[in-house]
Amino acid sequence: MSQAYAVTAEFYDLLQATEHLAVTGRLLDRWLGQPAVGVLDVGAGTGLATNLLARRCTVTVHAVEPAASMRAVLLSRLAGQTGVLPRVRVHARNVQDLGLVGVADFGWCLNTMAGLDLAERAAALRALAEALVPGGRLVVQRPPSRAVADRRDLPSWQLGGDLYSGEVATTPVGADRIRWRFSYRVSRKGALVRQESEVFDGHLATVSGFDAELATAGFTPVGTDDPDIVVVQR
Repeated sequence: MSQAYAVTAEFYDLLQATEHLAVTGRLLDRWLGQPAVGVLDVGAGTGLATNLLARRCTVTVHAVEPAASMRAVLLSRLAGQTGVLPRVRVHARNVQDLGLVGVADFGWCLNTMAGLDLAERAAALRALAEALVPGGRLVVQRPPSRAVADRRDLPSWQLGGDLYSGEVATTPVGADRIRWRFSYRVSRKGALVRQESEVFDGHLATVSGFDAELATAGFTPVGTDDPDIVVVQR
């Protein structure tokens, strides 16, 4: 397994947590309900949503995160939270290889499907369908439907007098792929102290194509949301 997120894990929470939590909180307010069986947090990352889910639910939260660097932050976030620890189970594997059956009635999968090709998405959706009980709900973010060259700044924050900042550049790669380059900078008194970057490759899928993939896996659409969210039921 490659060391994906080995660079990003250091900077993710500082630069992106505020925005991520705002989106996460809004989506959970609308779609979470009251799970009675369990919850899947697929692509758990640094555990921002995992922590929210564990605090909102009384059932087990299955946090699925294959990247060791991101899991390290996730586990550190949960450390010492005696009220939360008994309800979180961490799975250090890819969603395609999840191997869980009927453990949840709510699933959450953001920023994950774009990183999987067609065959991997099919395997992932089958695994999610198996992990959910009949009638279970899945909130999933679609892969992008098109790739457009773009660049945007990440939020910046002062930390001990140093300025942490970054940017993400989007580049089309061929007809059906996309590449994101995340660049991170630490500056002090206007001078660059260090700079790091990490590249992620993604796959495109049309809206109708991804809907067909969901249907093949046994899911029925019940709603949509932003950003590029489809809500389905098993």
